[in-house]
Amino acid sequence: MSRKYFGFILAGFAFIFFLTLSLYEGSNLVEDVFEWPRSTPFTHLLVSDPIFPQDIVWLDFFVYAIKFYPVYPIMTLICATLLLFLTIQKLNSSRKWYSSILEILFGFLILYTSASFFTADSFGSTVFRHGLSLVGYLLVLHAGYSIFRRKTSH
Repeated sequence: MSRKYFGFILAGFAFIFFLTLSLYEGSNLVEDVFEWPRSTPFTHLLVSDPIFPQDIVWLDFFVYAIKFYPVYPIMTLICATLLLFLTIQKLNSSRKWYSSILEILFGFLILYTSASFFTADSFGSTVFRHGLSLVGYLLVLHAGYSIFRRKTSH
């Protein structure tokens, strides 16, 4: 195994590990029937009124874990951010302008997601929303710096 891929592999395994733990903790949603109307936005897109636990989409387990068990979802966010930054760093090493444009698009997509999808009705969702905002701002600022650095070096 090459040393240049060690960070990708380690961050990928950590991402999968923390995502699995987040989904496991979020599976408590199945037993919390009273939380189904507020914590199942993806299920309500597919099923108008979920009745059975089998109706719940697995993404809603992650939403429930964000709201009530935020440690592992935040670790998942950190690992995903690390994977994204490693990928962008690899793309930026070739000095192509499209990698900075892609980074700006990802940054704005993450900022849009943090602004529109997560209401701050619990401590976990507030922390996760601010974490997403921070990641989005960092991506946009890093891309702007990369573009500025390329313009001044030529």
